[in-house]
Amino acid sequence: VMQEEEQALLRQQEETLVDMIRQVGGDLEFIGSPTGLKEMGKGAFPEADAFSRFLFRTWFRKTMCMGAAIHETGGARMGETADAAVLNPYNQVWDAPNLIVTDASAFPGSGIAGTTLTVMALTIRACRNLGDQYRAGQL
Repeated sequence: VMQEEEQALLRQQEETLVDMIRQVGGDLEFIGSPTGLKEMGKGAFPEADAFSRFLFRTWFRKTMCMGAAIHETGGARMGETADAAVLNPYNQVWDAPNLIVTDASAFPGSGIAGTTLTVMALTIRACRNLGDQYRAGQL
């Protein structure tokens, strides 16, 4: 059972997220967290049939438990300088440029969406850069 203090912190995080998105001109359709489902705009899955939407809403709290939809990120932050990050902008370890780290540990933060496509794109970019450096005799 979630404590009142934890619920208050989660609600504050949700409010901050909504505020940030709106300040940059974005809109959210829904937010789901352990505090529940909050629908805005068209709501969750507006194109789905009524029964599917009903099931989603009915089972949301039971399926949205802590750890059910997490995408661990961070730990080997990517950044512009060695003082600020473990990895350079091409996912190379600053002190060992022939070592690349292309999983989600390179992310400086996280969101709620899956990380797979971003990880794949970063991997392709890092490998192309590594190949270019090798061909140029820089590694």
